[in-house]
Amino acid sequence: MNKRGNFIVIEGIDGSGKSTQTKLLSDFLSQNGHHIILKKYPEYGKPIGDLISNWLYSKDYDFNVEAQTLLYFADFIKDKEYLENNLKNGKIILSDRYFTSTMVYQRIKGMPMSKLNILAQTFGLIKPDKVIYLRISPETSFERKLQQKELDRHEGDKKFLNVLFNNFEKIAKECNWEVVDGEQPTNKVTKDIINIINKII
Repeated sequence: MNKRGNFIVIEGIDGSGKSTQTKLLSDFLSQNGHHIILKKYPEYGKPIGDLISNWLYSKDYDFNVEAQTLLYFADFIKDKEYLENNLKNGKIILSDRYFTSTMVYQRIKGMPMSKLNILAQTFGLIKPDKVIYLRISPETSFERKLQQKELDRHEGDKKFLNVLFNNFEKIAKECNWEVVDGEQPTNKVTKDIINIINKII
């Protein structure tokens, strides 16, 4: 029987390097003989992810906090069996964001953590084995995101970024996430992440 795999989530505010570090970690683990499944949420290019994208980048319409929450949950739920089957087969799943992001964003918007936890239990969301939070300041986030041509409704809002940072800090502490200094050079961030991952795989 295969040893069960690991589900690892890379988290952080916008511009923290989640996508870069997820890819670098995937390359490292693959080179060391591990079978890797890469995920990224929201999953743009698929029906639910595109609906989320349209909401994030358009001001033509809005969703209330309950509708937003259920949209994000639908994006996770659709992959539940896929993720579970790969974990049973011993593969390592690396995810750029997950329900962990929803906890932060939706709590800011007024959704109680108790309700979010009830939804997660009701839908049987798979719990990550390790969450790694890449910590950068709101100022660094804003500077990095300004280099992009288009920002979503959250990324260009300095006030929201400050609130977001504070809530990431709070939930990271509450949930015992591993914290890595995302302000460091890319290779140093990668090294710190690898040191954490080597303890669980």
